[in-house]
Amino acid sequence: MRILFGISLVTVAALAVATVRADDVQSGPTDKIGGAFNVKAITGEHRVGDKKEELCYVCKYNAQARPAVVLIFTQKADENLAAVVKAIDEVQKSNKDLGTVVVGVGGVKDADFEKLQETQKFTTPLTIAVAQDGPPAYKLSKEAVVTVLVYKQGGQILKNFAFKDTKAAAEKAKDIAAAASAAVK
Repeated sequence: MRILFGISLVTVAALAVATVRADDVQSGPTDKIGGAFNVKAITGEHRVGDKKEELCYVCKYNAQARPAVVLIFTQKADENLAAVVKAIDEVQKSNKDLGTVVVGVGGVKDADFEKLQETQKFTTPLTIAVAQDGPPAYKLSKEAVVTVLVYKQGGQILKNFAFKDTKAAAEKAKDIAAAASAAVK
């Protein structure tokens, strides 16, 4: 009886550990960013009237020698994502050298970001990746609705956040902002 109970406990514990691991989402690089990639500017200085310039923000921020960058990949544009972007905007207000950009992937449309910008007035540029699923070198997981990379000049990743939904990302907005703040110091 004790042996059967012991085996049952071990089985339940193993299943619990497997479930925790199954809930973890990993997305994007963890050591160094995947390099340059192009986006279409939906908001920000590279959107002039109806002209949506195609550019590489990774290249731009590297050329400007920004000490740190927050790169947010998202498959969804909603109020929860807005909470994350607002938190990053607040950090950028006191750290002008911080580079920030949101990159829509996996079907995010221009209109999704235009609507969000209209109500939120972000300083962080909202863009759409030229490659619909995001830059292949970044190995973004389709399971991660939001992937945030905080990296230093030269591409060394200080923090990688990945979330199954935008609500989970919003709940960690303060942690993301803290990582961005620490990166520019």
